[in-house]
Amino acid sequence: MSKNNNKTAIYIFNMVIQFFYETFFAMALGYFLGKWFDRLLFDSKVILTYILIIFGVLAGLRNLIKRALKFDEGDNDEK
Repeated sequence: MSKNNNKTAIYIFNMVIQFFYETFFAMALGYFLGKWFDRLLFDSKVILTYILIIFGVLAGLRNLIKRALKFDEGDNDEK
């Protein structure tokens, strides 16, 4: 395995790990903020909790896609 392939594999592994961390923390933040807002606005419903958790997942996916596209652009520049 060449040095460039090692660097690529490590970068992709790092991207995946960052995706899981970012998505987990965004979902956790959405959960707790949603619970707090639901207690303030809706007595026993969990509407905002679900919405903010979904926003957390979408934010994690957005960041992963942006990183993957940036990585792909860097690959094309080297060739």
